[in-house]
Amino acid sequence: MEHKEAYKFLEKKTKDLGLENLSAHIKKVGPLKITQSRMAFIPHLVKIIVGQQLSVQSAAAIWKRTEFILKNNKYKKPNNNLNLKFKNAGLSRQKIEYINGIIYNQDLKKFSKTKLKRLSASDYYEMLIQIKGIGPWSIEMSRIFFVGDPDVFSILDLGLKNAHLKLFKIDAYNTDFYRQFSPYRSYMCLYLWRVLEDENVTI
Repeated sequence: MEHKEAYKFLEKKTKDLGLENLSAHIKKVGPLKITQSRMAFIPHLVKIIVGQQLSVQSAAAIWKRTEFILKNNKYKKPNNNLNLKFKNAGLSRQKIEYINGIIYNQDLKKFSKTKLKRLSASDYYEMLIQIKGIGPWSIEMSRIFFVGDPDVFSILDLGLKNAHLKLFKIDAYNTDFYRQFSPYRSYMCLYLWRVLEDENVTI
């Protein structure tokens, strides 16, 4: 299975590269699976927007309220009543604008998970980067946790950077360094997040 192959590959690769601390960490943690979102694509994207620049705890609380609003939303287009509900859920004006742009995007509604999995990484990126509020980090998180792409490393993720700093010098934190762990860079993300003890990372 993929997650077991990823574990074996990364444990051996880090050991071969002389990265003893990281290799020992991977061996201690053992095989990790990518937990793919079971949500529809649009709620999944909204959840990413909700979680931007928030702690895990705050994001979870606001998402719970936002999810309830989405499930009971009968409005055909953005309006003040809906915006007020989002505001009372704890969302900023900017995030409300982004979320409206997503939930009323007719093009996004055409994509099933099967269709999304068929898109190349570059096509997936180009489709989403045009949507206001969706940036490179959001797209990378979506590639990992919605599509289940095994080979994504989000160099912009602050958690990954902090985990790296616990193990290495800052000047090694770059795309070239982590390219060494292809084709299982998404799994490397999981192991690095575990360095910070974020054991339940999922989007």
